[in-house]
Amino acid sequence: MSTQQPVLSALDSHLTEVFGRQGLSLLGVAAADTGSEAIRASTEYDAWIAAGYAGEMRYLQRHAPIKYRPWMLVPDCRSVLMVGLNYYRRSSAAAHQPRVARYAWGRDYHRLLGKRLQRVARSLAQRFPADRFRAFTDAVPLAERYFGRQSGIGFTGRNTLLISAEYGSWLVLGGIATTRVFSPTAPPCGSRGACPPRCRKCIEVCPTGALLGPYRIDASRCISYLTIELRGSIPPQLRPALGSWLFGCDLCQEVCPLNARARVTAEQDFLRDRAGESPPLRDILGITTDEQFRARFAGSPLARAGRQGLLRNACVVAGNTGRHDLAELLQERSRDSDAVIAEHASWTLAVLGYDTT
Repeated sequence: MSTQQPVLSALDSHLTEVFGRQGLSLLGVAAADTGSEAIRASTEYDAWIAAGYAGEMRYLQRHAPIKYRPWMLVPDCRSVLMVGLNYYRRSSAAAHQPRVARYAWGRDYHRLLGKRLQRVARSLAQRFPADRFRAFTDAVPLAERYFGRQSGIGFTGRNTLLISAEYGSWLVLGGIATTRVFSPTAPPCGSRGACPPRCRKCIEVCPTGALLGPYRIDASRCISYLTIELRGSIPPQLRPALGSWLFGCDLCQEVCPLNARARVTAEQDFLRDRAGESPPLRDILGITTDEQFRARFAGSPLARAGRQGLLRNACVVAGNTGRHDLAELLQERSRDSDAVIAEHASWTLAVLGYDTT
């Protein structure tokens, strides 16, 4: 690796300026090589994968060699610049209404944050032409929450999310891996953070039991995984626990005492609805083609689920919330050309008490 010395504080102020121009004020710098801390985190991650907690997210296993080694992504990487962007909005949905996790109400944050980080990376590359800068937003193998903690922008909560003093856990993360050495903004931190002593609210509220204990999650049982990442059929025994969650879940964040003073985001792309907080189930179940689905959810995080995933979820929510008014649509979906949608629609009809024979 390079023997380049850390950048002086005058250049650190340049970082604050260039990120600030993009509205990215929550900024921290982590060393690329965090030594024994990274080795411990990598060992824990490998054990987590081996336990089957990643479910069908096989890409996470492929990511393992790079997760805590950014120099494998950017050769000779020396620093990781981490940012967090507040997406919080207040919820007004009733318990029986379909719910979407807050981060997905507006524009897809990968596009919003990604473009800003790319602009920063270009600006830094112009200032430091001898170095490389690669922006990332959840689309590379790096452990963003880990480097966020190492950079000092937050700490790991018992629900495994990164929590900042300013915004709580209502953050989307991204960063820039670079060959340039910037002074770290916080020393490597081995502690688990600063959750209230003995608080277990996030663990106790999880309806599927995905939080196995403090800092331990079985992602294969998490509602966010079941409604977004899982392809195919949702295990029948877990379907009732989804409640009214159509896409993602905010429960462990909603009960967190550290989120009690959350501030509404000022980001207009988060404030302008694309999918919205509670898209009507009738509209979703009426989507009959992939083309219709793409037209409705283009630019929204909900596009990730695809027609199969979102209609599958809508069927489950309809059953969990007693939507007899959707029986006719559910009958149509029980004959859908997509076998997964058809099976979930039939399940919902049975839950609602209709004859599916």
